[in-house]
Amino acid sequence: MPQLEVSTYISQIFWLITTFLSFWLIMDKIIIPRISETIEARKRKYNEFILKADEINKKALSALNKYEETLAAAKANAAQQISKNEAELKAFIANEEAEINNRLKQKVAENEEKLFHEKEETLKKIEELSQTAARTVLQQWGIKSIPPADIQTNSTKRDD
Repeated sequence: MPQLEVSTYISQIFWLITTFLSFWLIMDKIIIPRISETIEARKRKYNEFILKADEINKKALSALNKYEETLAAAKANAAQQISKNEAELKAFIANEEAEINNRLKQKVAENEEKLFHEKEETLKKIEELSQTAARTVLQQWGIKSIPPADIQTNSTKRDD
């Protein structure tokens, strides 16, 4: 085998060192800088993305805080409006209730007055009917000489 011959060792070592140094220089001057540039570019992009994400996160948190403040204000406003509407409704109900009670009292008073007048009229009619009935009974018994004023006087004395 020719590679194991001692006379070729020097040329093999030369070419090994030359090849190694060539690859090392290519790696050191071309490939590694490009790889490190790519890595640095990726780091810069990641850092930009992180900064943008932080900005977006801050904006989102700011929007969330504004939303929560607006929601709290809306809830407070709604609660205030509800209590205001409740008070207005209670006042309206109280006014309507008072008005209905007044109308009811007025109707009751009118009806009591009507009943009183109808009672008086009915009592007068009963009185007239009872006097007529008394005259008729007296006439059937044969007593015709009693004047109507006496029948009326006797019937009112019994009521007292």
